[in-house]
Amino acid sequence: MITLHLNDEIIKSLSGPELEILKYAYEHTEDVLGMSIQQVAAGVAYSPTTVLRFCKKLGYSGFAEFKYVLRAQTREKDTPVSTRSGRAFTAGMMLDALSANLQATSKLIREEQLLQTFQYLESGCPIYLWSPGGLTSVAVEYFEKLLLSIGRQEVYLVESVKMFEQILKSLTQKPLLILISTSGKYPTTIRLGKLGRVNGIPILAISPYANNDVADSADISFRFFATQRENLGAEFTSRLPIFFVINMIIQCYLRWRGEGESDASTV
Repeated sequence: MITLHLNDEIIKSLSGPELEILKYAYEHTEDVLGMSIQQVAAGVAYSPTTVLRFCKKLGYSGFAEFKYVLRAQTREKDTPVSTRSGRAFTAGMMLDALSANLQATSKLIREEQLLQTFQYLESGCPIYLWSPGGLTSVAVEYFEKLLLSIGRQEVYLVESVKMFEQILKSLTQKPLLILISTSGKYPTTIRLGKLGRVNGIPILAISPYANNDVADSADISFRFFATQRENLGAEFTSRLPIFFVINMIIQCYLRWRGEGESDASTV
């Protein structure tokens, strides 16, 4: 797994093929370390020029420097044991994968994003959280409870899309709309984001690192790394990075607010 310093501007600058290269490198780090640029190009079915352009957009001089950074960040793996499926597996490998997701996600959080969020939390404007159902709603409810626990007033969780659409169309005071999406592709969440955008409502989104419509509609866009997974047709992508982002926002806000109160008391 890789941990790269990627901000939202870099992610938005990546083309579709370059995002595929990022995903390939993220999921096959150890393989990439032993491959030439031509082999990586063949693995992703794009040209070596596209791979080179991808490396340069990430801020590296070329493919060699990109591999150097990957090698420097690669950890030693535990000796694997067999599972019933015959695949190599250790608890250490799973912990490494989860840790890599969180570390990579932490590199996407920027101070300016947090400060923008803090201004909305301090403003007293209404905060509406869209609850799309399924596992993602657990994360939404967690965010709601944390906001209430720090004393934030006028926090509303909405589960009905028709009610939410009506609210967005009839608001007299500008709220903050919070959208959380595991895939960034859920049509209802995308529609609400576009509706909010049309009505000039500020949007905070938490969505995957890849370009997606939910992030595009947002004024403040927090990204996370997570491998999209399915089992027998059911989606079960880990929400752990989403909880991590939510917790970071609240913990950093409390620290920021505490420091502000401390500074004020000394004046």
